[in-house]
Amino acid sequence: MFNALNKSLSLVSLLALAACGNSSQQEASSLLGQAQGAYDTGNYRQALDLIDSIKSAYPQEIEVRRQALHLSRKAIEGLNVKLLAQADSSMVVLQARGDSLKNLLTWVSNPVEGYYVAKGVNPASATSTTGLQARMSPDGMFYLISCLKGRSIKSTSVSVICGDHSVTTPVVAHDGERNDRSMGAEVITFIGSECDELGAFVLDNLGKPMTLAFNGATTYTVPLITKQIDEIATVYDCALTLRRFKVAAIEKERLSRTVDIARSQAAETFVEEPEKAD
Repeated sequence: MFNALNKSLSLVSLLALAACGNSSQQEASSLLGQAQGAYDTGNYRQALDLIDSIKSAYPQEIEVRRQALHLSRKAIEGLNVKLLAQADSSMVVLQARGDSLKNLLTWVSNPVEGYYVAKGVNPASATSTTGLQARMSPDGMFYLISCLKGRSIKSTSVSVICGDHSVTTPVVAHDGERNDRSMGAEVITFIGSECDELGAFVLDNLGKPMTLAFNGATTYTVPLITKQIDEIATVYDCALTLRRFKVAAIEKERLSRTVDIARSQAAETFVEEPEKAD
């Protein structure tokens, strides 16, 4: 009697497990179908999210997961092909803008390294006239030269003020090179990240009156003349555009590699569906 009861209970357990197994497979297959639908309509991110749900919720459904793996590689390919097209479009726009802005600059030859300044700028004024001169290196780096002529305050930084807002460069200590106090002027060269924020500030506030402050043992302020404001904005905008173009080019290369890898993996994970019986 007990043996018969045990056999009955075992049979019930097996049937219950089978029912659970069928339910699990159906649910996983349903999610896979939804993922396929999302893929077919170009919703690649949604397809990948659904596939992630299959992997986490139904680890035991090996066959469904095999099919999901193949679909995920196709979805990754589709997503990155779409992003690649966006990167291409972005590069075209940035290239055109960069070329347009570069036409507003002029090349200055120099024995050490040439550079660009805004058209109409006298490069020699960078060390002879109080104010700021914006320059761009051949590889697109923005830098600024400040000059305080005829005064001695031992300046180490500059600020640009517009209304209630201002931006100040980091301190560049006097070293006779980047911070030079010979020839009757205090001349400081601010490079890259030392003046990026200031360049962006001037560009963002273009058309508004601004004040230039030299900071040292004391502070000396002068109006930042409109011509210099325009020159700084133009050179910074060009440098920023070239930098964004380079970033877009790197991103395009990365996306191209990702597409190639996804394509290869999709081919490797292809699952041939069994032929249906007549």
